Amino acid sequence: MSATVYESQLTLSRPYLTKEQIKRAQKNTIPDRRTYNQKRISVFKFLCDICVQLKFPRKTLEVAMYFYQRYYVFNKFETEMCYDVATSCLFISCKQVETVKKVGDLCSASLKLRNSAKVTSEKLETYKTRIVQMELRILETCAFDHRINNTVHIDEYIVKIGRELSLDYNVCHLAWLIAFDVIKLELLLIVPQHTIALAVLKIACELLENVQWPNIRYNLFESDEDSVNEAYVSVINFFINVFDICDLKNHLPENLTSISVERFIKLKAKVGEDKGLKENISSIEKDKYLIEERDYKIRERRYVLDRKRVAEEAMPAGPSGAKRSK
Repeated sequence: MSATVYESQLTLSRPYLTKEQIKRAQKNTIPDRRTYNQKRISVFKFLCDICVQLKFPRKTLEVAMYFYQRYYVFNKFETEMCYDVATSCLFISCKQVETVKKVGDLCSASLKLRNSAKVTSEKLETYKTRIVQMELRILETCAFDHRINNTVHIDEYIVKIGRELSLDYNVCHLAWLIAFDVIKLELLLIVPQHTIALAVLKIACELLENVQWPNIRYNLFESDEDSVNEAYVSVINFFINVFDICDLKNHLPENLTSISVERFIKLKAKVGEDKGLKENISSIEKDKYLIEERDYKIRERRYVLDRKRVAEEAMPAGPSGAKRSK
């Protein structure tokens, strides 16, 4: 009797990637970067409108944007599908952060905001099926790692860290406003939310007059200087490039209207270009996780959180003839 041979795909959860790793993976998935960026802003507004309509907190929007951007690191971007993907990401986000809504309510709001023709019960049922079917593919891009986005959210940590550092209300308020724009960025895929909170608080301190950012040890907040600098530079670059159309510009408090793009340019000049996470560019082209397109035809796909499990699976197959691949 011949031995059974089968192919199994094992994936290690890697919830955060570097800028260059994301860029390399997206070579397989995003043919036109400009179109993708334009649609990402449109999708962000679309999700904002649903969150306002259904009275979701900011963390629901934040997690949805994480899932949405993560999805297109490993799946091909198609303009006609992006709003469906976004709706499914919001559905997952609602469950992740426990702002649960029925899938029918989300689908109905989504279709109406997209100026769909009359939403019949048949059309709604078809759309609900499509959104639920997408859920598995989205979760696979995150290796079903439910630790991600579970309890840490940017706005909540701005308040907690601000209180811990005895920062002024105006600092925390400005950081909270800055953080809303940050939700649009791929920075969510690069560093965790508490690190982003530290970075935007630092920026807020430096934008305000007569406020000093305290000299702190970032490891006390489960972060490090390189990660905070990575977030800091990314946020500064964003406002330098799109300040005229960012949400921050239109929502500044009356006592902070002096904040302008020139202020961000000055902050960038102080910090320089070489701050942030160090990347080993040469290793990226050897990383199958980034350079190979996902093969969803493999029937057995498994996901693990521990590198040790991957090492065990990489051992030669036993006498049973089972074939294992990563």
